[in-house]
Amino acid sequence: MQSRTATALTIRFIWIMLTSLVYALPVGLAQANGQTDQTFPVKLPLNERLLLEQVVCVKKYQVGVADIDARSFEPRAANANFADVKCLPHAQLKGQSLYYVAQCVRDQGQWSCSRAELETTVPLQERALMMRPGTVEPGLAYETIQKISRYGYFQGNLLDAALESTCNMGMGDAPDLIEISCRRWSITVSFWCPQKNDKAPCPRVIYMTKRSG
Repeated sequence: MQSRTATALTIRFIWIMLTSLVYALPVGLAQANGQTDQTFPVKLPLNERLLLEQVVCVKKYQVGVADIDARSFEPRAANANFADVKCLPHAQLKGQSLYYVAQCVRDQGQWSCSRAELETTVPLQERALMMRPGTVEPGLAYETIQKISRYGYFQGNLLDAALESTCNMGMGDAPDLIEISCRRWSITVSFWCPQKNDKAPCPRVIYMTKRSG
């Protein structure tokens, strides 16, 4: 048990560090260029839009592009520094569209794109949350987010407030664990529930921490 707990804590630390890097990507690129984290919209030329559509959406998933949000670190720039690419939906999950998204970076006139990730919308009590299930089965990820959003507080922290778009998910170091990383919070959920009642719902939140910065 101690070995499993130590391993789980190590995995959580690595997960927090990796997801912090993901969310810091545009800021990190800006700092590398001596800019602030403020970005400015750029209208991509048609040839670049077609290129990103082919690379992210068409070649692998045989769908067109729904939106490309291209941005620069300088106002009124001729070229974009990066672009968030959203593909057209290819399926539905509980009435919500399933689609792929990727971030592309332009360096010395050449575009390179991250691996596309599955994304969908999860309706919560008073809002909608953007979620990327990652290695979690999409239906399970959807239900997990909806359930824990109604749990209230965990160790004095309001779970619903911690679930801010976009939430990335992944399986933990054990089959019963799911890791959730949202804008500012990292949450671990377990489906191993020794007690199942109204006061101890399942799945249960077993770890929650706020990232610095």
